[in-house]
Amino acid sequence: MTKLLIVDDEEFTVDMLQTFLQMNGFETFGAFNGEDGLVLVKVEQPEVVILDLMLPDIEGYEVCKRIRTYPDSATLPVVILSARAEQASKERAMAAGADAYLVKPVQFPQLLSEVNRLLVEKKAQLAAQATPPPADLSTAAPSTPSAPSTSAASSSTPPAPSPSVGSTDKPSQPS
Repeated sequence: MTKLLIVDDEEFTVDMLQTFLQMNGFETFGAFNGEDGLVLVKVEQPEVVILDLMLPDIEGYEVCKRIRTYPDSATLPVVILSARAEQASKERAMAAGADAYLVKPVQFPQLLSEVNRLLVEKKAQLAAQATPPPADLSTAAPSTPSAPSTSAASSSTPPAPSPSVGSTDKPSQPS
C-alpha cells in the first residue's frame, strides 16, 4: 500500500485528508508540525508528502528544503497544500523543492490526481534509473580477427568463418 504523509497544523485538515486518501487505497500518517513531519519522513519513508506552508514551528518551505537534504528523501514527491494563493508563495515553494502546489480549499479529485501523477512520475524515474541504457553497437569498435597461427596455415582445412553482429547466417546443421 502506498504511504502518504500529511503535515498540517490543523487537525481537522489532517483527519479529513487521511479519511479521503485512505478511502482511495492509501496508507496515511499525519503530523501537526514540521519537526514531527521530518521525523516521520525518516521513520515511515512515505512515497508522497502533502505539506502545509504555515506550521507552528518551522515554515513548510524549510521543511521541504530539509526533506531534499536527506539522501533517502531527496527525490520524494512533495505537494504543497496551502491557503497562500499568491504567485510569490508558489515560486518560493517550488524553489524550496516542491513538486506541486495546490491552494486550499482543494477539491479532492484534484488532490488525488496530483498525488497519482507524482507517483507515476516517480515510478518512471526509478525504472529509468534501474534500466541500463542499451549498448550502442554503431560506435563499438569492430573486432579484428587474429592472424592464423602457423600450424593452422599449414592445415588442410580452413578455419570456419565466425558470424558477425547482425548476421543471419546460421551454423549448418547435419542432416
